[in-house]
Amino acid sequence: MQDETLLKPVKTLMEAMQTENAELIRAQFSETATQAYGSDGVMKTAEETKKWIESDIVDRQGKVANPEYSVISENEVVVKGQYSSVGYTNKANFLFTVENGLITSWRMRY
Repeated sequence: MQDETLLKPVKTLMEAMQTENAELIRAQFSETATQAYGSDGVMKTAEETKKWIESDIVDRQGKVANPEYSVISENEVVVKGQYSSVGYTNKANFLFTVENGLITSWRMRY
């Protein structure tokens, strides 16, 4: 049951990205959510992350084909699959932190 609760916002995000539902995408993130590229990349501020979600996910129609989910700790989920957006594609290896039913961080590990 704990895993399903933890997975819910991440799975909902992947489904919302697939259907290009911007409102539902935004709704999966906490107000203070952060984002970074790479295992050692510096996290963006919450404000920068909101802009990034708009520019890189919503506007560029980011999607993950055939997402595979792994719960790796009490509040972390990894998603693997094939990521694509307008003009870009790469293997997805995303680390999400979830707290209180919302995503609080998204690290894109390529």
